[in-house]
Amino acid sequence: MKKSLSVLILFILFFSGCTSSNPSNDKLNVIVTLFPQYDMVRSIAQDKVNVSLLLPAGVEPHAYEPTPSTLIEINQSDLFIYTSDIMETWISHVFQDLTDKGPVVVDSSIGVSLLTHSDEDGEEYDPHFWLDPINTKIMVSNVLKGLIQIDPDNTEFYQTNADEYLSKLDELDDAYVDLFSRVKTNKLIYGGHFAFGYLSSRFNIDILSPYSGYSPDAEPSVSSLSELLDTMNTYEIKVIFYEELIDPKIARIISEQTNATIDVLHGGHNISKEEMDQGITYFDLMYANIEKLKGALNYE
Repeated sequence: MKKSLSVLILFILFFSGCTSSNPSNDKLNVIVTLFPQYDMVRSIAQDKVNVSLLLPAGVEPHAYEPTPSTLIEINQSDLFIYTSDIMETWISHVFQDLTDKGPVVVDSSIGVSLLTHSDEDGEEYDPHFWLDPINTKIMVSNVLKGLIQIDPDNTEFYQTNADEYLSKLDELDDAYVDLFSRVKTNKLIYGGHFAFGYLSSRFNIDILSPYSGYSPDAEPSVSSLSELLDTMNTYEIKVIFYEELIDPKIARIISEQTNATIDVLHGGHNISKEEMDQGITYFDLMYANIEKLKGALNYE
């Protein structure tokens, strides 16, 4: 029995030693809260770090709450990047549980001018700032600083890749400028919560939704639905969009009343498991949005 136990212990120690010598386990661990930051880190750091998305693929983030085990994982990481305390309303719980040996923490909204939205419940900040490439560039700079802080030896590598990412964002921004300067209508119907406020504000696009505010759990009123139907009929709008990862029940109701087609306009919060397996990028999502907007807004 003692001999068997000794063999078992040696077996465990041997394979534990093999695991610890695996180069992949020597990499720094980065945890991010939303897909845009995930895409930035994997593009800028590439194989220099292990990056993981806090949200499981296919999970809608607005109602997400971290579990105790998730908080432990964050505390054991080297770098934790979150969107903002407006988007991740639970972030204070993370700060309470961080130890002195916890991760470097990056708020990717630092430097972004947040928009506000007013309704009958008061004024609230719009957390979806990553949908405007100008703001996304600020996020990249914050992410880059975090990576350099935990791994200064690879500063040049990170900077080069970040510059390339920023260049792609300039090209994306040019595509948006071209799009909104050549459309015949400025009215867009969105059967989801108000996620595109930054583009709406910058390019003077009237995004109409039956919802009020940013919560995907809100229920539209009968009067707001009626007004939206009247607007669609008046302006002969034939497309209604809805957000990813949410049942488009309201969009379907409006579609049935107006014979309009429905389609996803991706807010980029998170992606499905299938999209993750396909290696979908932030740019893939945004350019797909642009092509859909061209049709809906009568691009010339």
